[in-house]
Amino acid sequence: MEKKKAMALQGLRVVECATVVAAPLIGRIMADFGAEVIHVEHPKAGDHLRQFGFSVDGINPWWKYYSRNKKFISLDISKEKGRNLLFSLLKDADVFIENFRPGRLEEWNIRYEDLAKINPRLIMLRMTGFGQHGPYSSQPGFGTLIEAMSGFAAMVGEPDGPPTLPPFPLADSFAALYGLYATMFAIYYRDVVGSGKGQVIDVSIWEPLFAMVGPNAVIYDLTGEPLKRVGNRAYTSAPRNCYQTKDNRWLAIAGATQTTAARLFKTMGQPELINDPRFTTNENRIKNVEALDEIVGGWMKKHTLKDIVDILNENEVPVGPVLDIRDIVKDPHAQEREMVIRVMDEERGSLLMEGIFPKMSLTPGVAHHTGKKIGADNQEIFEKRLGLSKEQLAELSKEKII
Repeated sequence: MEKKKAMALQGLRVVECATVVAAPLIGRIMADFGAEVIHVEHPKAGDHLRQFGFSVDGINPWWKYYSRNKKFISLDISKEKGRNLLFSLLKDADVFIENFRPGRLEEWNIRYEDLAKINPRLIMLRMTGFGQHGPYSSQPGFGTLIEAMSGFAAMVGEPDGPPTLPPFPLADSFAALYGLYATMFAIYYRDVVGSGKGQVIDVSIWEPLFAMVGPNAVIYDLTGEPLKRVGNRAYTSAPRNCYQTKDNRWLAIAGATQTTAARLFKTMGQPELINDPRFTTNENRIKNVEALDEIVGGWMKKHTLKDIVDILNENEVPVGPVLDIRDIVKDPHAQEREMVIRVMDEERGSLLMEGIFPKMSLTPGVAHHTGKKIGADNQEIFEKRLGLSKEQLAELSKEKII
C-alpha cells in the first residue's frame, strides 16, 4: 500500500468566522494543503457565498469551489453560549480568521487580548474592506468598490470607453493572497523564529489591489498624471494586443523585447520593419503603436488561429490564444498539469473544478471534497472534539445557538 504523502500544513488548526470570498479563500488554500479549517456559519443565515451568483439544480458553483476541503459547523457567536463554544475551539487553534466590520466582534465581547490569554499562540487575521482604522473603516468594503477605488478600473477599458470592472472577485483574491502570506509570516515568527507569540493581522481589501496594479504612485510623482486607459495595449511594450484571426478567433502576443519583435517581423515575412525608424526600439514602437497594430493585425487576419499559433511557436514568438473554459478543459497541457480536476461532492457525486496550485514535490495539496451543507460537521466538532452530549446539542439547536 502506497504511503500517504505528508501535507505542508497538516496539524495546523484554523477557525474561520468569515463570509463570501476574501477571508474564506485564505482558509480554503490552507485547507488544500492540509490544514484543518473549521468554517463557522450562522445557523439560520449561513454564509452569503451560498447565494452568490446563481445555482444549477440547487448547486452553487462559487460555494462548492471556494469552500472545498473545510469542515462546517453552525454557531451563533453573537450569543453567550455560542461565544463560549467559539472560545473552546480557539483554545488550541493556530489561526482565527474573521471579516466582520471593525468593532462588531468587540460588541459581542470577543477581543484579541482576551483570546490571547486563553491561547497566547493564536494568530488572528482580520479582513475588512478598508482596514481596522481610518476614516473609511466602518464602511462596507465589497470587492467591486475596491476595484473601482484602487486605480484598477480607471486603467482598464478602451480609451474612449468607460472604466471597466472585472466580472470575477479580483480584489478579494488578491486580498486573500496577501492575507495568506501574512499568516504564514506570523506562523514563521511564532514557530521558527521561536517567539511563541501570536499576533493580529490587519488586511484591507483596498491595499493589496492598489499595490498590485503597478507603480502608479511613482508614475504620478514623475509625470504628474495618472495612466490612461489603452484597451489591450500596454504602456510598457509593443506590439502587445489581442488580434483577430481569419477564422474570427482571438490571440494575444507580447513583443516585450527587441529580439522578440525582430523574430515576429521576420516570421511575418517583413524583417525590414525592425529597421523602420518607427519600430527600431521598444520606445519607438510604443510611440507608433497604432501604425504597428495595423500592420500586425493585418497579417493576423490573413491566417487562422491554429496556423498563427503554430508558426509563432515554431519561431519562438510568445503567443497565447484567447481561451475559455471549453478550450481549457480539452487542452493537453492543462490536462497534464491537472489544472481542472474532479472533486467529490456530497450532492452531485463529483464536480469539475479548478485544481490545486502551486505544485509541490514533497507536500502536494489534495482536494478531498467540495463545499458542504451548513452544520455538516457539527457532530464531529461539538460532540467528539468538545465533548458535548447529544442532549446538549439538542438544547443548543432548540435555542438556535447551533
